[in-house]
Amino acid sequence: MSSPAINIVQIRAAQGRSDELDQHLTTLLAALREAPGCLEYTARRSVEDPRHWTVRGQWRSVTEMQAHFHLPAAQGFIDLLASRLACALDFEH
Repeated sequence: MSSPAINIVQIRAAQGRSDELDQHLTTLLAALREAPGCLEYTARRSVEDPRHWTVRGQWRSVTEMQAHFHLPAAQGFIDLLASRLACALDFEH
């Protein structure tokens, strides 16, 4: 049996765009939750710093987590930078 796996993305919203980032994350995470092996994908906005978001994915296995990084929906995180909704991303897995 495989062990569960977790990936975390720390996101810093561009100045004045945190609410818009919230909307994009809602759509992005809905798509990623459909990936095989996804148990949960959540986004939490910091109370102390409303520009800081923590996104957490939980997977049935490391293999399924790694496979999701290659899905077109996962590109959505990089697109947050390209669209200037986010000014920093930090991936942990």
